[in-house]
Parts: sequence; structure tokens; C-alpha cells
Amino acid sequence: MFDKIFDIGIKGTISYYPQEFVTLKQALDGNNYVKVNGGFKHYFKKEELEKLSKNLPLYLWDLVKIPFVIVKTLNPGEYVLNGSEWENKAISVLLKKDIKSYMTIGDVEKIIKEYKSLVFITLSPLGSLSSGDENDEYY
Repeated sequence: MFDKIFDIGIKGTISYYPQEFVTLKQALDGNNYVKVNGGFKHYFKKEELEKLSKNLPLYLWDLVKIPFVIVKTLNPGEYVLNGSEWENKAISVLLKKDIKSYMTIGDVEKIIKEYKSLVFITLSPLGSLSSGDENDEYY
């Protein structure tokens, strides 16, 4: 019984994961949504797109893909950004600090507070994604 409930919960969570991503430039030009698993569309708020464009250098507009996907690791208070070096660069610019290894809960709260329609948060099935230590074990 518990396995079925868990399975349904995981399937429900995964069904809203983005199927596609768009660049900030594409979103500003009118393609302000992405399709998510499950056949739905997730729309980006125009105000948040404009705020993001004002806070990022112009050269990043064609490189940064949204929505940002932030992954909660099994380590307490640790999150990582699932994306390319350009998404990492964008989040680093927004937070005014380098996030190559991981983000704290405070970092995630800042991003969500300003750009909630541009962020997806998901859970990691792995331990620490930032340590690189092959001896890490699951909890």
C-alpha cells in the first residue's frame, strides 16, 4: 500500500517537470511559457521576465534557458542548480556570489521570492551532488 502511495506521489511530482526550456530572449519575445510533463503549459510572469532581463547582462539573454531547475539534495540545506554554465552564471549574477558547488536555503529563498514563475524545484535521488566524493552513501 505504501509503495503505491509513494509511486503515485512521485509520478505526480514528475508530471510537472518541464519538457522544454526557452531562452530569456525567446520568453521576452513572446514565447512566455513551456510545456511540462502531463500536457500542461507553465506561463512565466511578464514582470519577472522583465526584472530578470534588467538584472542580467544582454549577452546572457540568448544563452540562459528558463525555467531554472533547482534540485534539493539529501544533505540538509543544500541545493544545486540543474543547468548549463550559463544558468549557473545567471544565478551567480542574481545572487552576487559564485554558486558552482551548491546553494543554501537562503539563496533559494531569494531566487524564489523574486522569480517564482521562473523556477522549478525538484528532489534529488542522490546524496550530495556537490561534493564529488564517491564514498558518499545514501541516508
